[in-house]
Amino acid sequence: MPRKNIQEEKRIQILQALDQCLQEKPFDQTSIKDIARAAGVNHGLLHYYFKNKEDILTNYIDYVILHYRSMFEAWISEKDLGEIDEKEFMKEFFNFMNEKITLNQSLSKVFIEIWEIAAYNPLVKTRLQRAYREWTKVLADILHNTIKDKAAAQRMSVAVVAFHEGVSLFSVLLEPKDVDFKEVLAVFQKKVIEML
Repeated sequence: MPRKNIQEEKRIQILQALDQCLQEKPFDQTSIKDIARAAGVNHGLLHYYFKNKEDILTNYIDYVILHYRSMFEAWISEKDLGEIDEKEFMKEFFNFMNEKITLNQSLSKVFIEIWEIAAYNPLVKTRLQRAYREWTKVLADILHNTIKDKAAAQRMSVAVVAFHEGVSLFSVLLEPKDVDFKEVLAVFQKKVIEML
């Protein structure tokens, strides 16, 4: 059993190294040697854990999804859902999304590139589709508490996620002095909550 933990720790170390590399340069300019150097391992060792650079990327996507899912589950486990008003919960949920995901510049920067790769790489596209299906399902389930029509809750969840991803993209591309992204999100989210 300890051997498996060491292997899993090494895989995570490599995935975190990819994240570090992607903060510095694009994926297509990042080599296996760059990732190995950032992970502090011999580049030959990467092939023991992953087939190739693309395999590291697809596993990285899963790693990020799991990380944020775990963060969300920890956040929601702290809530007394029986006592909290549904609209107040939505406000807190939006604040969580804004802080941890939408306005996370490091995450946004990496995912802009992953979106581009997904446009031409079916494996990466499949991984992203799964991630967005999961995210919109979680949000649709939350919205379904107040929007009784399940299909309407699903459509609203897709619209909210798409809007947040657009703000995420803009927050990387536009200057903060030109747009107050927190204010943009607050106004949009207030309107969503009012519709519930």
